[in-house]
Amino acid sequence: MRKGSTMAQLEMIIAFTLILAGNSAWSQQPTAPPGDTVHHPPALTPRTQEERDRAYQAAHHTILNVLVTDGSGKPAHGLREKDFTVLDNGQPRPLATFRAVEGSKGIAPTRIILMLDAVNNTPKEIANDRKGVENFLAQSQDAQNPAQLAYPTSIGFLTAAGASVSKASRDRASVQGQLHQLTDTVTPFACAQKGGDEMEEIPIFQGNAGTNITAVDRPVKKTNNCDGDRYRLSVAALKHLVEQQQYEQGRAILVWIGKSWPLLPHNEAKVNSTGLRQNLFDNLAVISNAMREGQVTVDAVFVPDQLRNLEQRSDHDNRFFNGVATENEMTASSLGLQMLAHQSGGLVLIDGKDLAAEIAQCVADAQLYYALSFELPPAGSPGEFHSLEVKTDDPALTVRTNTNYYAEP
Repeated sequence: MRKGSTMAQLEMIIAFTLILAGNSAWSQQPTAPPGDTVHHPPALTPRTQEERDRAYQAAHHTILNVLVTDGSGKPAHGLREKDFTVLDNGQPRPLATFRAVEGSKGIAPTRIILMLDAVNNTPKEIANDRKGVENFLAQSQDAQNPAQLAYPTSIGFLTAAGASVSKASRDRASVQGQLHQLTDTVTPFACAQKGGDEMEEIPIFQGNAGTNITAVDRPVKKTNNCDGDRYRLSVAALKHLVEQQQYEQGRAILVWIGKSWPLLPHNEAKVNSTGLRQNLFDNLAVISNAMREGQVTVDAVFVPDQLRNLEQRSDHDNRFFNGVATENEMTASSLGLQMLAHQSGGLVLIDGKDLAAEIAQCVADAQLYYALSFELPPAGSPGEFHSLEVKTDDPALTVRTNTNYYAEP
């Protein structure tokens, strides 16, 4: 195939992601099991001074959930506020609040969401993943009540219709029942048919307002590329899930199980259209900030080999993993699950033989962590990129938390 044709197809793949921007772009609302409640966000535009103040506070005050481990990988106990330094673009920020969080204690204990993915995995793979989740549920228990799970747990399931998430529960039998209810019938994902070679314009949704405009540099041929369909559905589902968590109390650990959506070729999936680059960058900023504001840690379990090994990454790869600063750096791969998980402070785990153990490794992050908050400085322009780093006085300790945020004026 000629290079020009390949690039046209890749641009069309990226074009299909354009429906992701804005709340109005989520056309498939998740189907909740009986008894579940789907929480809907409030109106986009604050109508009173109190609402405007709350919106400003949410945009300029942040909580970081910080996991600190020793050389053996065990949580580091007994740290105090003076042991931590938060660096925002390399500059220290004073802490507004500090507390150590242990286990499921507190008003809003950590919630666990186990997401099975039928869009990017075959029915056979889903069946194997379900066995791994069943094994995890059998092993995860409250020390005082074996019939109860250690944390409130939901089962998520991604299909062509969107993502469904069951009501969180600590009742083991209830969660096992939800697992079977959602996954008993798995329909293989079928790519949408997008016609032949006719030319068409690409609809672009501007920012969060969801205003539909047309902005193309040149017409692009339609394509039947299945990777584009999987990419669009998967990123839209993650965006919807993390945005919903902003209206829930406390922290959530989202464990995405399976090989994840296609990581489109980094060198080939560059975006030549200014409008497409800006749209992808807007979506990256929305997802990144929603993960931070909703206190969502995303863990990727059983991901492909590509870009997995931290020790083999170059400086260029590290910048790619930690987030892109401007729309000019955007590629479709910047919205890969591996990158977003790393930026949320989550784990990117290799393809192993014991799924239950890897899920348990993700959930163990809730055993002991430190919640730090600080005030974000107003940005000079919307979506201003800031790097984040949390350090301790002890260089032998390993720290994991959010790696960046996109500031607002």
